[in-house]
Amino acid sequence: MASSSGATSSVFALILFTCCLALLAASSAAAAAAGGGVDDEVDAGGDKLMMGRFLRWQAAYNRSYPTAEERERRFQVYRRNMEHIEATNRAGNLTYTLGENQFADLTEEEFLGLYTMKGMPSGRGGVRRDAGRKQANISAVDGPTSVDWRSKGAVTPIKNQGPSCSSCWAFVTAATIESITKIKTGKLVSLSEQELIDCDPYDGGCNLGYFVNGYRWVIENGGLTTEANYPYQARRNYCSRNKAAQRAAQISDYVQVPAGEAQLQQAVAQQPVAAAIEMGGSLQFYSGGVFSGQCGTRMNHAITVVGYGADANTGLKYWLVKNSWGTSWGERGYLRMHRDATRSGLCGIALDLAYPVV
Repeated sequence: MASSSGATSSVFALILFTCCLALLAASSAAAAAAGGGVDDEVDAGGDKLMMGRFLRWQAAYNRSYPTAEERERRFQVYRRNMEHIEATNRAGNLTYTLGENQFADLTEEEFLGLYTMKGMPSGRGGVRRDAGRKQANISAVDGPTSVDWRSKGAVTPIKNQGPSCSSCWAFVTAATIESITKIKTGKLVSLSEQELIDCDPYDGGCNLGYFVNGYRWVIENGGLTTEANYPYQARRNYCSRNKAAQRAAQISDYVQVPAGEAQLQQAVAQQPVAAAIEMGGSLQFYSGGVFSGQCGTRMNHAITVVGYGADANTGLKYWLVKNSWGTSWGERGYLRMHRDATRSGLCGIALDLAYPVV
């Protein structure tokens, strides 16, 4: 009897084990039919987390889309950008960080098309340049080890050119005139970029433009009015001669500085300087630190160099750059770019330089 009972128990255990295998197989088949196994469940969870981030980003930047299809496309762009940002920051050994900002749903191509110019006129090629303008030969006298014109009250707050008008050249023209006016007169006044966009016949308004041409027109016009009097519209309109006649700042000349970081340093020690750079790549998501990433010298963006110094933690030398993309980009609208990188400067920052003279 004992032998018969043991055989029965063995058969029952075998049947139970077989049933468990069948249930497990059925469960796996159901999961596969539903779209995958454990990895897919993890992916789905990751999608939910990323979608949550995307929705919070949309709310923070007041971004909406006309169709569900466009929203899904933008979500996929956002996801790829976040993956790039996180992979770059995880790599370590960088002197800068990337972060989520207002450009997070744009591809690099879209970003460049909206916020930069399709190339810039060369300052060395005689583009609409009056032969009477002087070329600086700045002395090699050692300047201060660091300069920050913001601390001297000579820099207006960060402005925002917006995505519909490639007007960086106008912002730089105005910014450098604002600064030299403050240095010479003690008065800091925000000047009108819109006047330059509407009235300067030497530049293309919201398309191609060049700060040297901007200086030329301001001299011919007898000055530039205030931003309050002629506010920014982010599009080119008919020139308001009445507003343009209400001049708040004048310049008498401009100087084009010889290429080179040493020359740029000497110039910035005197006043903020207009410069051209190649903007692209990781700079789209720059959020802080001293940028030392990859870039070339195909100039497509104008910026204002308002100082230089060395990072307190790393000792890395940098240029202090004022940009025109609002305060949610970079270090509250500013960029610190690696200094003493090459003769031409990182991203070509020391190749095409100028400043106005009061």
